[in-house]
Amino acid sequence: MDLYGLYYFSLALQGVISFLLAAWLWVKAGQQTGMRPLALFCMGIGLWGTGQLAINLGDDQVAQFGKMLVNTGPLNTVFFLHFVLSFLGRLHKGRLLAWYAAAVSLVLAIWIWDMGQLQPWLGFARYYVFPTWGWVPGIFVTFTSTWAYVLLLLAWPAAGPKKRGQIVALCLAGIWGSVATLMFLNASFGIPIFPYSVILLPFYAALLVFGILRYDLMAVNLWANRFLAWLALSVATVAIAALCISLVAQTGFAPFAALPLWQLWLLGTMMLGATLVLEGPTRRAMEKLIFPGAHLEAGVLAEWRERLEAAGNWQTLETVAADTLGAHLRQPMSVVLAATAPAPGGGPCVHCYLKLEAGQPLPNWRSDLIGWEGATPTVQRVGEVFGALLAAAAARLDQLLRYAEQEKRSLQQAHLLELGGLSATVAHELRNPLNIISMAAVSCPPETRAEIRTQIERADHLIQDLLSYSGEVRLNRQPVNVAELARSVAAAHPGANIEIAIDAGLNAHIDRMRGEQILGNLLNNAIAMLRGRPDPRVRIEAASAPGQRIALRVCDNGPGVAADLAGELFQPFKTRRPGGTGLGLAIVRRLTEAHGGSVELVTRVGWNCCFELHLPDTP
Repeated sequence: MDLYGLYYFSLALQGVISFLLAAWLWVKAGQQTGMRPLALFCMGIGLWGTGQLAINLGDDQVAQFGKMLVNTGPLNTVFFLHFVLSFLGRLHKGRLLAWYAAAVSLVLAIWIWDMGQLQPWLGFARYYVFPTWGWVPGIFVTFTSTWAYVLLLLAWPAAGPKKRGQIVALCLAGIWGSVATLMFLNASFGIPIFPYSVILLPFYAALLVFGILRYDLMAVNLWANRFLAWLALSVATVAIAALCISLVAQTGFAPFAALPLWQLWLLGTMMLGATLVLEGPTRRAMEKLIFPGAHLEAGVLAEWRERLEAAGNWQTLETVAADTLGAHLRQPMSVVLAATAPAPGGGPCVHCYLKLEAGQPLPNWRSDLIGWEGATPTVQRVGEVFGALLAAAAARLDQLLRYAEQEKRSLQQAHLLELGGLSATVAHELRNPLNIISMAAVSCPPETRAEIRTQIERADHLIQDLLSYSGEVRLNRQPVNVAELARSVAAAHPGANIEIAIDAGLNAHIDRMRGEQILGNLLNNAIAMLRGRPDPRVRIEAASAPGQRIALRVCDNGPGVAADLAGELFQPFKTRRPGGTGLGLAIVRRLTEAHGGSVELVTRVGWNCCFELHLPDTP
């Protein structure tokens, strides 16, 4: 094969690889964002190579058809820009349509005004040459491509490690493609040098797709593994064949074409034997290159188990698991500990979840591999083993957290019983002196009498709160209209600016008296924090929530909650307002949890402080 034959072969190989990649990407388009424009871009590369072959090897009519294919270059560049915008999440339909309109207009202008010519050059019967006005599409292609790479580089600082790797792969593949097509312009520049660089073009599309998708679709790694294994095997086979032929020539045999049948059989047997011997080691070597960490050892399993069992909460377990598996396989991995499986298309993932089964005494944790369809059986086995260890660690952590919660509740209940007895004694011992002080203050001046009454009421309020927090909670559950409940509690504050936004038909299944106490404590806190504010506002809102619950929120535009106090806000004797007992929010939490609900401090746009309760709406 001479140099021109090698040139034509590289163009044909480029077309085959590009068309196959385009078809594969189109089939897999549902698994990854932006794969359809990438498929169209690969198809455009294949059309360009096919057009060059038609120009050089076809008759005049076929050459003109090939010229039309080459002239679609501006449109193919917009395909690449479309992919980059999708990849970066910056897709704007209006602007993208403008790019496509400009490209289509330019392609039509090239065909109408013939902005490319076919001329003899070097040993080529026909070669595509740009005349002076033909540089217009070249400028468009250069500008569009450059803009796409500028967008990629601008996204680099804010990108994560995985996306940065993909951006580097895109840029390196772009450099490869630019170098490969650079000498194609020699004829247009009047440089009489053969376009050697075009021979490198067949692997441009493959490198581009592999660099982008290897972290998201394991099938890409699988095909890369097979390709490298067979490439290495082919090189080794050719080298062995050359060595065998050389040895045959040294023994004085006739030229290879005239070898007797038994000698050809002997040479073929030697080559086949070498292929069979080298196939296994070559495949394993390429698998280690593409899938590092595909083999497990006892020490690795022990290390995995130790690291997973050291996690003390769910977030830590999820992070440690993802880092451990990713480090072993040397590629980013995600681990999801949730009842709902993640959506496909986010790369290989290990999903660990609790499967509820009737009659199961202990939590039954399981793991599934998502997005591993293209991995080799060995790598899948690694994922399954890791998933089993992760499920065991999750079950252990779940059991430990359950025991800790039970122990916490037992200690809290014992503490409340002890506190209840102490509170009753203190209340009895304090109320008698307070009554005596109140009666003795009758003869005092009015100002002194008013101050004594205020302090006595404050002490009595503290006693009531203490008894309420430490006493036994008994509930008389019934359907309660939430809007009516809110209006009833808000009526105790006639001068306050309280907005109620609750559907009239929304009901909660709670103890009405306890509900008034819960809402009253939250409202008292909000109004107390609004004293002296120029525009005091309180909003009470409620709506249905998942799990047969309602979400009730009390928000105010007061000073908010200090960050150092937010974590202890529901603890007894922790308060954010002057004169507070520190038991109001603790009582809210205790009564809410007695209903089987929860309360938390949440963030709500437009409000400085917002408490959200979840209460049952059915028995």
